[in-house]
Amino acid sequence: MVVALTTLFSFNMCQAQGPFGEVNFIKTLPNMNESFLIDMKTSKKLADARVANKTINSWQLYRRTLPRGSSMDYNYATLSVFPSGIEMKAEGTWDTGFKAMSVSEISGFLTSLNNVRTTVATDLYTYKWGVGAKIIPGEYVQLNLVDVKKGSGGAYEKLLETLKPVLEECIKAGELKGFNVWKRTYATNISESDYTVSFTFTTVDQALSWASGKTGMADEYKKVYPKDDIANFTTKLNELRDLLSQEVWELVDITD
Repeated sequence: MVVALTTLFSFNMCQAQGPFGEVNFIKTLPNMNESFLIDMKTSKKLADARVANKTINSWQLYRRTLPRGSSMDYNYATLSVFPSGIEMKAEGTWDTGFKAMSVSEISGFLTSLNNVRTTVATDLYTYKWGVGAKIIPGEYVQLNLVDVKKGSGGAYEKLLETLKPVLEECIKAGELKGFNVWKRTYATNISESDYTVSFTFTTVDQALSWASGKTGMADEYKKVYPKDDIANFTTKLNELRDLLSQEVWELVDITD
């Protein structure tokens, strides 16, 4: 676990902006799901200590509910949110949590992790902006994996920012709980996307309704921009990016 969550990136993080989200994609071994979740309770305690010493802002555990296509290379993911690159590169950030455990507890925990799961890959994202309330266990996130046309990153981000008041209206109406934009900073073999745009929902039914187009932001867009139509926004959006895929994930646990 320590090795899996250690910074794996060679470029100068201290010169980059933050906060950063480090995502570990995890595949549980056959018949080891229950044991994995027990180990994740210990991981949360260690992460709580890292929150307390301000190494991370948050640690989150997600279960892949509706994958894209038939890919089952991984079924869980952990997200560690760092304030900046300084915290990502700092040494000894696990010390507080491990000091609260005995040598035998630490050995048993690390041994068990190696026997119940494999870390498939690690990605790094830079957080751009978001609206809405904090997600809690049992809620769902729809992830949109986006590839931006060459040289269109800035224009794409500016266009998304025009949605802030629209999304706030959707949240007030109870149609969704939150929205976040993450830019992919470090690429692995997990996906070819440039951005991950997430919509947060209280229930899976809300997430599926939004993903299927049964609910959406058309009315709220018209309320905020009465002289415009959401079809024009969609046209501009499609000119700047390609939507590669959508997935739905459930939040299993999060730091206190």
